[in-house]
Amino acid sequence: MKKIILFAFVGLSFVGCQKYKNKEVYANVPIYMDLISFRQSFSFQKDVAINGAGNIFVYNQFIFLSEEDKGIHVIDNTHPSNPSVVGFMNIPGNTQMAVKGNYLYANSFIDLLVIDLSDMNAPKEVNRIRDVFEFSTPAINDEYPCADVHKDNGVVVGWKIEKTKDVSGFGNKLFVSDCPECDQTEFQTKSAASMPTTLTGSKSKFAIEENFLYIIDDNNIMSFDITEGLLPNEQSNQPTWKEAESLFSQDGYLYMGTTTGMVIYNTKNMPSQPSEVSEIEHAESCDPVIVAGDYAYLTIRSGNECAGIENEFHVIDISNRNFPKTKERYQMTNPHGLGFDDNLLFICDGTDGLKIYDASNPVQSGNNLLYHFTDITANDIILNNGNAVLIADHGIYQYNYSNPASLQLISILNF
Repeated sequence: MKKIILFAFVGLSFVGCQKYKNKEVYANVPIYMDLISFRQSFSFQKDVAINGAGNIFVYNQFIFLSEEDKGIHVIDNTHPSNPSVVGFMNIPGNTQMAVKGNYLYANSFIDLLVIDLSDMNAPKEVNRIRDVFEFSTPAINDEYPCADVHKDNGVVVGWKIEKTKDVSGFGNKLFVSDCPECDQTEFQTKSAASMPTTLTGSKSKFAIEENFLYIIDDNNIMSFDITEGLLPNEQSNQPTWKEAESLFSQDGYLYMGTTTGMVIYNTKNMPSQPSEVSEIEHAESCDPVIVAGDYAYLTIRSGNECAGIENEFHVIDISNRNFPKTKERYQMTNPHGLGFDDNLLFICDGTDGLKIYDASNPVQSGNNLLYHFTDITANDIILNNGNAVLIADHGIYQYNYSNPASLQLISILNF
């Protein structure tokens, strides 16, 4: 599956697409929601089945699970051995989230939402900042081309496969118009606790540091002052010059995973405008990043969305953030998200399951495998004071790792 994101190249001539004119083919035809309906679409619903898992976030005793482009499931995890679903926040186009205080910040296609979590049985949208994000669409069926997209029809909330003559692009390029009579614009497809706690998964594109929310949106990094939580105030929007994929914050620095490496930003000196400190490169691939102490751990993987052929996890010395150094690389099967706590490194190795390493010696961590759970397809994980929340293809798995010598599976919430 691929996702489509708008790029600002206008007034171009696309001669290569003329051969598809007047030729009727099966294609992804957009399903629109007009902007008025879209901006009134938030609701909180009970008894909504979980049909897929995206990013995760832990907020106090609750787990937030994003179902890509649909919304966020709220799960009460007061008792990790018996989690229960509270409800579902309907948020078309949602993939990312972060929480500070009682406010949840979530993307909804082109808008940024602020949701009041004071009553977890009835979350409420309390603010919407319009047109924050680039125009984007849900994932497509990449076995078919895409029909023309017209922005003035609203946001694209889905696709239907049907015959049409209005096909402007195959493969990696297609086109969109601001209106049926306007010039075309280029698109490119992409193969897309008891104490107060907020923890995010390693694939998140939102990060909060002190009173600032940082967001990566395709090739840009934005900062919002959230001192007044209800009223995010955009401070900066600057290009990353990289295809950014994940964002991790710690102690006044942002660690951005990109398709070609890791970039470190300083937020101490001027929180409103992160400044690039350094970069370390790797082969082209997907790249979640986490940081623990003087080391960063990142995974790179192959696949249709990731382009590369490498499947590894890297240990990077960041004791001098101006000159990060890759200390070791370890072969993996198809690694995704990862987590670190108390000298334990958890890596979600896709179809090869969950792998847990002794990382008391970070550079040698890949040689010290403690556990390997092979019966799951592991995607991302959050570690929270002895409790691991793992997102797999078909459920949420929780493990008690408070005693590393006897790690135990304590519950499975299937979906």
